[in-house]
Amino acid sequence: MTDIADKRNSMRRRTIFGGVIFRDDGRSAECSVSDISETGVKVATKEAFESGSEVDLKINKYKNIHRCEVTWIRGNEIGLRFLLPLSKYDEELAGLFKFSHF
Repeated sequence: MTDIADKRNSMRRRTIFGGVIFRDDGRSAECSVSDISETGVKVATKEAFESGSEVDLKINKYKNIHRCEVTWIRGNEIGLRFLLPLSKYDEELAGLFKFSHF
């Protein structure tokens, strides 16, 4: 069996950020962001979402809203894929993945 980490396209960082998920129908749901990569995030929320739907994610620590697709659901955890990779439009958040070399 293939490990899920082998399927990732980009490095991820563990985080503890609060956030809000906005649905296209105007409803919103608070969430916590526990993993983030340049291509997506893992969030936990009490609200139900449908796989394949598109939502907007606001990570409270940062100012931008990110358009995402719900790619998987496991209980109260949801995988969201950024429709535009972070490095393409959000320098502040993409900075989580830059390391200085000494």
